[in-house]
Amino acid sequence: MEVVDAEYECSSCGAALQPEEVICHQCGQPTIPVEEWDGAYERYRLMVVIFFSINLFVCLLFNFWPPAGETITGLVLIDGFLLSCGLFFAYLLWPEIKPLLKWNHFAWWRLILLVVMAVGAALVVNYGVKWINEKIFERELYYYSSFRHLPYPKTTMFLLIALVPAFSEELAYRGIIQAGLLKIMHGRQAVVLTALLFAIIHMSLISFVWLLPFALFLGWLRQRMNTLWYGVVIHFCFNATTCLMELLELGLL
Repeated sequence: MEVVDAEYECSSCGAALQPEEVICHQCGQPTIPVEEWDGAYERYRLMVVIFFSINLFVCLLFNFWPPAGETITGLVLIDGFLLSCGLFFAYLLWPEIKPLLKWNHFAWWRLILLVVMAVGAALVVNYGVKWINEKIFERELYYYSSFRHLPYPKTTMFLLIALVPAFSEELAYRGIIQAGLLKIMHGRQAVVLTALLFAIIHMSLISFVWLLPFALFLGWLRQRMNTLWYGVVIHFCFNATTCLMELLELGLL
């Protein structure tokens, strides 16, 4: 039997609220004392702005400065920096992040279902993106080209494309940013804004079409299950499926 978080009522309008909601979704009023709200609002807003600004700057560097985006060293440095930055901000937000590192509401049937959904979504998205690249832009893009000269190209590819981003990005967005936003707005707004920032940071107009609903689902799932781990598994399976499809197409499996 799953444990469901107890609800409580808004003192202004009587709407049912979840324990972590600091703004009522019905009337928009803070659910905590005014003096506590004022200090929390400024602190968490500043942390979200600074953290996202760092991520945005690094991603701009990755996309528009060739040494960063076109070399394996640049990719490793950027992945390592973003992960380190995420861990540092997670430490600053530890009371909010710590509960998310427990695998709350775990169920094998749910995990298997989400894995199947992630693999299915990856197949649809990758075939769609490949078709657009070939028919409209007349180009083919392969992650493997950045790794083929390395001693263990496939292992490195899965590590840097699937495993590290799955944890790093979920910690950054569904963890740090969504946790910070939940302190200054109600849950649905936090999920939507986090999803928008996640889609924007990837800097791809084509990818935005599927990244936004993908991020909305991950944000909703994190909110519903109160854990990052389902999102990490989905994120990993999606990226790993992309890598496998590419290796199969290249005849490397």
